Amino acid sequence: MLSTAQLTRSGAAIALVLLAVAGCRQGPPVGSQGTPEEVTKMSTERDQLLAEVAENARMMAEIGADLARVRIPSRAMKVSSESPMRAQRDSIIQRIKYVTARVNESERKLKESEDRIKGLTTLSDSLRSSLETTVQNYESVLEAQRATITALTDQINQLTADNVALTDTVNQLKTINNTVYYVIGTRDELIKKGIVVQEGGSRFPLLFAKVGKTVVPARILDPSAFTPINKRSVTEIPFPDTDHEYRIASRQDLDGLVAATNGKIQGSLKIANPDKFWSSSRFLILIES
Repeated sequence: MLSTAQLTRSGAAIALVLLAVAGCRQGPPVGSQGTPEEVTKMSTERDQLLAEVAENARMMAEIGADLARVRIPSRAMKVSSESPMRAQRDSIIQRIKYVTARVNESERKLKESEDRIKGLTTLSDSLRSSLETTVQNYESVLEAQRATITALTDQINQLTADNVALTDTVNQLKTINNTVYYVIGTRDELIKKGIVVQEGGSRFPLLFAKVGKTVVPARILDPSAFTPINKRSVTEIPFPDTDHEYRIASRQDLDGLVAATNGKIQGSLKIANPDKFWSSSRFLILIES
């Protein structure tokens, strides 16, 4: 496949061929016979045909320049509905559509010129041969331009597919990063489920149990024992019993709450700053007092 620079050079080369062909326009057709009106008509038809072919050359050169201006980003497009890269991609798609329409129009005009060359019987053999060769060169340029457009379209499609896949991945990561877990229960319930354990305490004489044990989260927490929520959309967690007080046993940052607390909360847990509140732990454990 020719590069866009090569396509532009091809258009320029064909234009030079036309200049040489146009040199054949001087004077009446070689070997022409007939009345002055007939000779004038033949010369007019020949000049019109040469003008059509020259127009084809100009149009193809412009198409080559348009293709040379089309640029596909070498890096993967960033995922964002406001992404400048996406806007650039959309602009390139519109350019490709525009160039494709011009190629189709050029192909139509070229076919008309080819039919006119075949239909004219007043052309000299040398001029007919030059024009036919020029038309063949045009067809080669059109084929190369179509191949370039196809390659650009394929590249855009691949970048679009990559962008969709990247968007899905980013959305999945956002979902994972925004998913947090909470559980509410009594001390005994949570100990039985292995969500919290008792640590510390001192043993006194005549007592079989330790005194002063504290309840802390287990080292390994099973997400299936918790209720998953999106920390962005859920900023208030209601308690099952609004008359009871609850305390946070996990390692959350309490500065992220709506109001300061002395460790005991009633009614519901209201979060003002999700990032701050969940920064220390994605697992929230609430124990009923």
